[in-house]
Parts: sequence; structure tokens; C-alpha cells
Amino acid sequence: MKAQSGKMKIAIGFDSGLANCGYGVVARGGSGFVCLAHGNIRTKSDAPRPDRLLKIYEHTTELIAEWNPSKISIESVYWNRNQTSCLPTAEVIGVLQLAAVQNDVEVLMLSPQSVKSAVTGISNASKTQVMRMTQKLLGMKKPVTPSHAADALGCAIAALLRRNTPSLENK
Repeated sequence: MKAQSGKMKIAIGFDSGLANCGYGVVARGGSGFVCLAHGNIRTKSDAPRPDRLLKIYEHTTELIAEWNPSKISIESVYWNRNQTSCLPTAEVIGVLQLAAVQNDVEVLMLSPQSVKSAVTGISNASKTQVMRMTQKLLGMKKPVTPSHAADALGCAIAALLRRNTPSLENK
């Protein structure tokens, strides 16, 4: 199931980070959701930032080529939480958006609250609640690790649940 088929929709979700960029590939068809792949794009902290961004970009374009998604969803960041990570995270988000746009894939920026609400029905759900519900929706027996990949799978599910209407979060 590598290519987008008639009724099967595929989304790739990202939990962006420079050191660890989680990704999750999810398909939605008549019988619900299926996890196709998930993981973490790791970059070395001692590598120059442009090289780290290039690695994320290249891995992202490989994922797009392999899975042919209809959407890429990226969880937006709480900018006031850790201000030292804001700029690198924003750069990663830009690289992810660039890879998507260059491959004619729709990009959705989703707030953490909208991902939580889509996956659990509760916009202020805990991280544990989101992880458990993601696992349940995907029919997985074991919890997804690493946590960045679990967050990315939730983001992909949220994208697949969204209607094809423009979102204020994308502007």
C-alpha cells in the first residue's frame, strides 16, 4: 500500500524538532485508520544547523515519494514555552513545508489543542490520553515510541479527520 489509492487517504504527520523530528504515516479507508510507518528523524547536535535541516528535508522528501500523501500535517509550537528552541523549530517547520509544497502536497498547520480534540474529543487532553487514543485508533497493541512519533501519528490522524476546508490555522 505505497501509493495513494482511490478511496484510501494517506497523511504524514510531523512533530517538529531539530534534534528529533517525529513522523507518522497514517492511511484512512473504509475500515478506519492504519499506521503505515512511524519514526524519528534524528540529527546530531554537533552538526552544523544547515546540515541538520538538510537531513530532515531529505528524509521528508523520501517519505513523500514513498507514501504519496494527500496531506502533510505539522503540529504548531507553543512559542512561549522554551524560547531557545523556537528558532530551530521554526526552521524545521519551514523545511517541512518546503518539502510538501515542492511535491504538491497540501500542508496543514494544526494547533496542539486541535490535534488533542480530533484524537480524543477533548482539547485539553493529557499527553497520555492522546497517546492511548492514538494507539487505540490505529489498532496497535503496544504504545508507540518514541513519543515524538506518537505525537506525529496523532497529528496525521487529525489531518485525515479534517474536512477539505481552509483552516484559520494555515494562515
